[in-house]
Amino acid sequence: MRALPRRSQPLLHQRRTVVASSNRLLISSLTQLFDGIGPLVGAATSQIDALECLRIGGVDLLICTDQLDSGDGPALVATAKQRHPRLRCLMLIQRPLLSTILAALAAGCEGLCSGERLGRGGLLEVLQAMESGGIHLDPLISGVLQRSQNGGSADNCGRLATPQQPSLSLREEDLLRGLCNGLNNQAIAAELHLSINTVKHGITGLLRKFDANDRTQLVLLAFQRGLMDPPQPIQSWTT
Repeated sequence: MRALPRRSQPLLHQRRTVVASSNRLLISSLTQLFDGIGPLVGAATSQIDALECLRIGGVDLLICTDQLDSGDGPALVATAKQRHPRLRCLMLIQRPLLSTILAALAAGCEGLCSGERLGRGGLLEVLQAMESGGIHLDPLISGVLQRSQNGGSADNCGRLATPQQPSLSLREEDLLRGLCNGLNNQAIAAELHLSINTVKHGITGLLRKFDANDRTQLVLLAFQRGLMDPPQPIQSWTT
């Protein structure tokens, strides 16, 4: 893992960071990366321990992997976001499966970086892009989403099926967009100036319309059917 470029150092000076991963070597590498640059206030290998680090550390940034010794990255981020709404989260995707990526987005991650690009500056690029707001994915992650959007579900004979699109009201489109952007109910309610109960009722209606079992499947269907655009990959930058 290469050294931090100078332009990224002020960013991390301002962030109190917790790292969580089942990979001890990765934790060690990130600890060295942050040494003398930004306050790394805790490291953990499990979801419970990571949440405890967040509780006592006044943390601004969580960097975690999708795989933990106990629990998992998306569940950690979802719980952490509920308890610390201002927390920014970057997830390192060790296995870029579509289900994992969508779970990370649904949990509320602002940045996703594939494990393959970690040693080639991918983590630093996503960290830099996150400072501009919104959600940022590295090209490999974005490519997985784009391929799923351009594909579709197959029938028993292997032919691509084109399910009928449910008709959505403007409010339902806004709610769906919020879910695809990784917002929780509280954030969607604040953005749309709605009550929490109205948001919950609307999302329940969307789940019913799409015949989706949960929010993650709903986001997947929205991307696959082209109803919402996946987050765009970050632009490359040089130091």
